[in-house]
Amino acid sequence: MIPFQITARDIYGIMPLLILAGTGVVVLMWDAFEKIHTRIPLFLTILGAIAATIAAYLNLDNTGHIFSGMILNNSFANYYAILFSVGVILAVLLAERYLRDEGVMVGEFAALTLFSACGMIMLASGNDLIVTFLGLETMSIAFYVLAGLFRKRKESNEAALKYFLLGAFSTGFFLYGIALFYGTFASTNLDAITKALQNPISSHAILTSPMFWMGVGMLLVGFCFKIAAFPFHQWAPDVYEGAPTVVAAFFSTAGKAGAFAALILIFNIAMGPIALDVDAMHKMQTIIAVIALASMFYGNITALAQMNLKRMLAYSSIAHAGYMLLGVAAMDREGATAVTIYLTVYTLMQMGAFGVVAMLEKESGRSVELNDLAGLGRRSPWMAFIMSIMMLSLTGIPPFGGFFAKYYVFSAAIRGGLTVSAVLGM
Repeated sequence: MIPFQITARDIYGIMPLLILAGTGVVVLMWDAFEKIHTRIPLFLTILGAIAATIAAYLNLDNTGHIFSGMILNNSFANYYAILFSVGVILAVLLAERYLRDEGVMVGEFAALTLFSACGMIMLASGNDLIVTFLGLETMSIAFYVLAGLFRKRKESNEAALKYFLLGAFSTGFFLYGIALFYGTFASTNLDAITKALQNPISSHAILTSPMFWMGVGMLLVGFCFKIAAFPFHQWAPDVYEGAPTVVAAFFSTAGKAGAFAALILIFNIAMGPIALDVDAMHKMQTIIAVIALASMFYGNITALAQMNLKRMLAYSSIAHAGYMLLGVAAMDREGATAVTIYLTVYTLMQMGAFGVVAMLEKESGRSVELNDLAGLGRRSPWMAFIMSIMMLSLTGIPPFGGFFAKYYVFSAAIRGGLTVSAVLGM
């Protein structure tokens, strides 16, 4: 047995994660011991996230594996590390005044966002299902606490409890899926899964095994909960409404991106060789496409009936999860690229929309309803302009970013043979 050794290359490869984790510890300790609350935790968080962004950027050209093949150090993992770091910066900038007005110090929020970003990086760089699970739980535990950040508000406590209970339930499905995959492949390593599916002899036995398909189903249930896809979306509207607005913004952008990154690694890349078996490929695509279409139709139609802006954006996020799942259903690298582009655009426009909602909440002192947008152009032209851009982009109207994001996803779906699903999505 080869002893497990950590080299300088391993440390350098996970530098973005180490920087974010170290910054999180420093911010948490500073927030605990400072006697007069200052903006120093905010500045420390931004500096740490910028440093992590630079470290990931310098690693973009790498194409290897580290930590004995358990972690990826390539352009995919490092691009997502940059996306998560930018998400942290945007979240703390939006949160600083919002939380201070509510009597909650930004240090606690900043530390939790940094720790959750560490989990997201593990999701995007995990080359082993065990690493994926650790990343998922690291992200989720921070999210449970963030949902209940307003400890004196009943709706915030309810959101945290609902998120925690349903999240723990979905974790059981995910773990059982990992166990079934281990029983099928005798390994949890994604490279080993790919090699087994590429082998003509072993792949036939695997793709006709009930254990494999049960494992696929269990993993999908776990992921569908994290990305709030139908029918595992029930937590999203209530949690988004009850949680602090800036927290809901972070959930629906960086959190969704982390879960989709892991979904892409497993289904688009590791299980890509399923394309060699037409029947198995069709079955896998059908399962994912049905979830995608159900999410799109349910999310969009239900969003129309919402009067509360946060609930409307929550149902919108369910629909967007459906659009991105079409890219996953393509089961190839073009689909993975399309989903990555979509997540980048979606993170910026959803964060902007929630930012406007947060500012409107500060003005009105209560939850924002759709009727509160009436006359916004006269009261605050810039806020109305930003909200209009975000809504048009989320809808997919050209020439805004959301149009191009949807174009790439639908194109990938059509190339993958999902023309009917793409037409229904449009």
